[in-house]
Amino acid sequence: MSQLPPNALATGIPSAGPGARTRARPLRMRLLLLTASGLLPLVLLMAWGIQHLIDERQLLAQRSVLDLSRALASTVDAELRSTAVLLDQMSASDDLERGDFRSFYLSARRTVEQLGWRQLIVSDSEGRVLLRTAEPFGMTDPAPVDPKSMARMVARLGPVVTEVMQTPQAPSETFAVRIPVLRSDKLVYVLTAELPADKMLGVLARQSIPAGSIASVRDQSLRQVARSIKAATPFPSPSMRALFDRGTSEGVGRTTTSEGVESYTGFTRVADWGWYVVVGTSVDGANAILYDLLRAVALGLAASLALSALLAWVLSRRVLAPIDELKDAAASLGRGDPVAVPELNILELDEVAVALKDAAAERDRAAAEREQLTARISEALRAAEDANRSKDQFLAMLGHELRNPLAPISTAVQIMAMKGDEKTARERRIIERQLVHVTRLVDDLLDVSRITSKRLTITMQPVQIAVVLTQVVETIQSSLYQRFLALELADGAEDAWVTGDEVRLVQVFNNLLVNAIKFTPAGGSIRVKAAVVDGALRIDISDSGIGMSSDDLRRVFDLFYQAPQTLDRARGGLGLGLPIVRSLVEMHGGQVSATSEGIDKGSCITVVLPLCETPATAAPQPAGALATGAGKVLVVDDNEDAADTCATLLEMSGYTVQTVYDPKSALEAVREFAADVAILDIGLPGMTGYELAARMREAGYRGRLVALTGYGQTSDIAMAQRAGFDAHLTKPVAPDALLDVVKGLSALRSSADNPS
Repeated sequence: MSQLPPNALATGIPSAGPGARTRARPLRMRLLLLTASGLLPLVLLMAWGIQHLIDERQLLAQRSVLDLSRALASTVDAELRSTAVLLDQMSASDDLERGDFRSFYLSARRTVEQLGWRQLIVSDSEGRVLLRTAEPFGMTDPAPVDPKSMARMVARLGPVVTEVMQTPQAPSETFAVRIPVLRSDKLVYVLTAELPADKMLGVLARQSIPAGSIASVRDQSLRQVARSIKAATPFPSPSMRALFDRGTSEGVGRTTTSEGVESYTGFTRVADWGWYVVVGTSVDGANAILYDLLRAVALGLAASLALSALLAWVLSRRVLAPIDELKDAAASLGRGDPVAVPELNILELDEVAVALKDAAAERDRAAAEREQLTARISEALRAAEDANRSKDQFLAMLGHELRNPLAPISTAVQIMAMKGDEKTARERRIIERQLVHVTRLVDDLLDVSRITSKRLTITMQPVQIAVVLTQVVETIQSSLYQRFLALELADGAEDAWVTGDEVRLVQVFNNLLVNAIKFTPAGGSIRVKAAVVDGALRIDISDSGIGMSSDDLRRVFDLFYQAPQTLDRARGGLGLGLPIVRSLVEMHGGQVSATSEGIDKGSCITVVLPLCETPATAAPQPAGALATGAGKVLVVDDNEDAADTCATLLEMSGYTVQTVYDPKSALEAVREFAADVAILDIGLPGMTGYELAARMREAGYRGRLVALTGYGQTSDIAMAQRAGFDAHLTKPVAPDALLDVVKGLSALRSSADNPS
């Protein structure tokens, strides 16, 4: 058995041993026959020849129109010059010499009629008209005629031709030829022959103007005097005017006529008179012969291409069949099917076939790895989703569990205050401050959870920012501890309004001030400055505290980030305040940034909010005192401390209260105690507050329901509404807020029982 070449198995190329087929020919050898019949050299040669013909044709057309304009300019010059000669002969009249204007008038009228002029005008040296042949003798208006051309004639003391003009005596456009009448080299009279513009049209009509060409005569201002084809406008097109603006006495170029026809245009200026003779011929007309040549060339080229295509088809049949095999193999590769390619007998195509087989094997390996990776990613996503749900559930439960003990603590402190025990005032204030701190930490944790999961909603309405800032500053005064706090409202800021959620804006500025107090030592100062800048409201909260490094400035708004602190963590915190501020400001369409000159040089937090229009002024609501009332209230809470302190607060405010600690006792109390308002905890043992509310309604309870719970997310409030609760309060609730709700619902209950 003969041995194969070393790479025969790897490449799939058949060996050249005994009995083997003829060695495959490279594809380039087969394609060489196609390229040999290529027409590229011929096409390039023809393109060069055609371009040369086009250039020659353009030069010939331009030379032709320029030569014709020169010839016509000579004819126009001769016509005008003959008129000037006639006027010069008339100036030698004995009648004019003697000043016999009547006799001169009669002979001049005969001359005008014979020559087809409009009229002859005799003026004195000042330009005043002495006679007009178009008017009766002696009735001529002496007003000067065309001072512009008169001045030009006086300056040169020779004949001039005027621009085209419209005169009251003539129904159509005219022009005039003027000559001076000199006696002893002194200007005595001026003779003016006024001719119809159509006279120049007759001059053009007598010339041999080629078909497809247009000739025109234009005056010194380029206004049309005559044109072999009537034009829509007497003025030249912009492209033709650009040709005249070159300032030469003659010229040629490519222009567009007023009819929109692209033309080769040549002009010649009649030197003595300042008029122009213009000749144009259309580009299409000039290139008509060239187009015929191009069509012939195109037909020849098409025939050559057809012959080449036939030859290519014949030669490529032996190439296309193996390529089709490769196409089928590539399609199988794309569909994920097995790839099978026979021997193609073409070296390059056999190499492609081997590459396709290798790609199929690699595809199968990659698909298996991809399936494994997809499975791992899916599992990781499920784990992440489970962890996220667990995190939300944990935070909700954490908020509930923390708020439950906070509620009785808060209520107990308020009861102590209501009892007026001054001996415990200092301890009570300490408890209040720490209670506010813990409550803020709980709220921040829940806010961060809602923000990161995009479940935080805000209610947008016009807010007067000065009121919000004043409220926050007044509230924070008790927490300053020997620090100086100042609020500055620049011009315009006091009356500035923004669109936002007032509660969340209070949270923003409260967080910023608490943060400033935290990092400003006793004796330091904090300033809040609001100003209207570039159509937006800018609030700067600056302090003289410990400042920030450049690294702190880059990360200060990152979630859970805290600047390096000492081991005692005197400044505490969870690193949530500023991230919450940034999220809330951006939800209001604003921006927040931090600046600092360095450590121990203070910091400044800047909030920029878009302004809105000032709303209609509403009458301010007077602040009420702590709500009091009379009625029956049922308090249900498994946290006995929370239930008892809540009941004590209500009783001190004049309500009759019954307290129970489980759902079963609550259902028994409903039958015996006709409460106007029932305050239910949601997280009760054995039965949720939502279920208890439904059971109470079934048992005949017709009073109002209040949910007082540690669950304070938006979904919890919506669930309470669906369960039939009239109000939802989140622990710890301020005593006045609780009493206001109870009072309002008691009043509604009373009005329902006793309709007027």
